[in-house]
Amino acid sequence: MTGLTEFEKNSIERASAEILEGYGYGITALDLFKKIGIISENAGLAAYLIGGFPRDVIIYILKFNPETSRKYKSSRVFESNPRFLDLDIAVRGSAEKLACLIKEKKNLNFKLNYLKIHKRFGTASLEFLINGIPLKLDLASLRTEIYKKPGMLPEVNTASAELKDDIRRRDFTINTVAFSINRKDFLKVYDYSSGIADILNKKIRVMHASSFIDDPTRMFRAVRFEKRLGFRIDGDTLKLMKIALDGNVLDGISGKRITAELYLILKEKTPEIYFERLAQLNIFGSIYGRLKFEKKNKTVFKKISAYFNEPEKENKLRKVCKDLDVNIFYTAAIFYGLDGGELRKALGRLNMGGRIEKTLITIYSDMKKIDNLKANNTGIYDKINKIDVKSILFYLFEDCGRDKEDLNFRKFLLRYLNKIIFIKPYLNGHDIKSMGICEGPLCGRILNEIRLLKIKGRLKSKKDELTYVKNNYFKN
Repeated sequence: MTGLTEFEKNSIERASAEILEGYGYGITALDLFKKIGIISENAGLAAYLIGGFPRDVIIYILKFNPETSRKYKSSRVFESNPRFLDLDIAVRGSAEKLACLIKEKKNLNFKLNYLKIHKRFGTASLEFLINGIPLKLDLASLRTEIYKKPGMLPEVNTASAELKDDIRRRDFTINTVAFSINRKDFLKVYDYSSGIADILNKKIRVMHASSFIDDPTRMFRAVRFEKRLGFRIDGDTLKLMKIALDGNVLDGISGKRITAELYLILKEKTPEIYFERLAQLNIFGSIYGRLKFEKKNKTVFKKISAYFNEPEKENKLRKVCKDLDVNIFYTAAIFYGLDGGELRKALGRLNMGGRIEKTLITIYSDMKKIDNLKANNTGIYDKINKIDVKSILFYLFEDCGRDKEDLNFRKFLLRYLNKIIFIKPYLNGHDIKSMGICEGPLCGRILNEIRLLKIKGRLKSKKDELTYVKNNYFKN
């Protein structure tokens, strides 16, 4: 077990307090950990913070230490959205029992929002509310796991497992460092697999040779940790990954599980660098042979990310497009260029469902219509009004034209999304009907005519609109 002075109890407690304070919990959240540790110890159990939190606390200490700050400058820790913590606690003994004892504790002084026990898996989920902010805790009994078949969920044995047994089942050494929250050794570091040494060396290393065969989705997580933390995947780990990919291990993983991993990557700050790495390592192509992530994809991803990082633009457009979802644009960028048959096969492999397929087909079809508008802009306002907002936005993400015609058309599309689309008549259906026009379709046609004339600047007031209706529909 590694014993390093940088990671003694005092520095860990101080860093943990700063992190909890930064999330708005206040340092009292540490008292919650202490109380859980006392409850655990009194029941003959033991509890440990494990996984992402201890790893990121150590990186946080290194990042803000003047001697090591430059080395860890690119490491992104405790920056995720939404702004709450979701922590893992490993329990020697029954996680279910500890969860129930926490619920029954009368003087805990922390509001328990919910508790859910998963008996089959020996786990429990709790959510506390501290200063109005949720703090999620996932409790799991210490366990050993056996994978009967590659890619299948493991058989779990929680009987008499100790901490050093439990860490052998985990994905990477950097995720095996644990902090005790027990009264006798609160925040003592436990490191049985050189996890701290690998953090210091900025290395992503699997726990054993069959790691990617047991669970191929670990490949996606390896890339995620590598890019988010600014680490590198260890050379031997890369060789094991290649062996697993050559053995087509991803073929045995359901599309649903792969899609879940891809969506987690899309939540990252710069997803294009993650997908670029997936392509470099042939993970992306191994999902489905025709999938590629090239320089053009990277450019489009950057445009999508930049747009959705401007909440004012996004929120404004949501007024006319309620189902504006950043993931649909990333997905459209990934599959753009596949013909209908290939698109259906790729989406089927990833089990993305009919709704996404329908949306993508609409976007790709509308791309051609928008191109036609650029070539022939007769009646452009009326025509573009019939095209889905998501399609227009995706066209702007994909468009790389540089000649004068392309740039002018791009300006028009931007003006349409930023201004024209929000132009509405002063009159409404009730106003038209009150004038004596009762036919629904005719009402709609009149309002559309008024809107188009307003866009062109020919009608500027409600009085102008009323005059237009009277002059054109009440001549007699």
